[in-house]
Amino acid sequence: MIRARGPFDTASGFTLVEVLVALAIVVVGLAALATTANQGARTTTYLRDKTLAQWIALNKITETRISNTQPADDTTEGELEYANRRWRWELERIPTPVTGITRLEARVAPEEAREGSWLGQATGFMGDAINAASNNPPPLWAGSTTGGPSGAPGGPGQQPGPNPPGGGDPEQ
Repeated sequence: MIRARGPFDTASGFTLVEVLVALAIVVVGLAALATTANQGARTTTYLRDKTLAQWIALNKITETRISNTQPADDTTEGELEYANRRWRWELERIPTPVTGITRLEARVAPEEAREGSWLGQATGFMGDAINAASNNPPPLWAGSTTGGPSGAPGGPGQQPGPNPPGGGDPEQ
């Protein structure tokens, strides 16, 4: 007996092995995607915390410099709240070989971080030598070998340069 084949008599579709292989590929791809997203989130959190710690360290140095008072101890420590989080900081005063200048090193970490692991760090300087130099700037012509006060070659408003041929004043 010969039977006519209809559209439902032929075998079509995927085998169980093909379906399992496709499912395994999808699982591996989703796992890689989840790992990448998790790594991106952790990196973003780390960079945010590092930036905040750096700002706090710079703020501590600036506060010390603005107060114009050297820290009493070689190392000062404290805690503060910044960006809805508790932070611990340390400010170290280090003498320098230059008289009148002190080096300040600030270190900051989240309160829950283990001791000695600092997330942000900044260095600054303060002292009498820095203030004295900034209050009395030298004249523009100071240190010039080609001129003197205003009107002379190399003075304010003129470009320093070699004297004209003959070695005299160009206006003579």
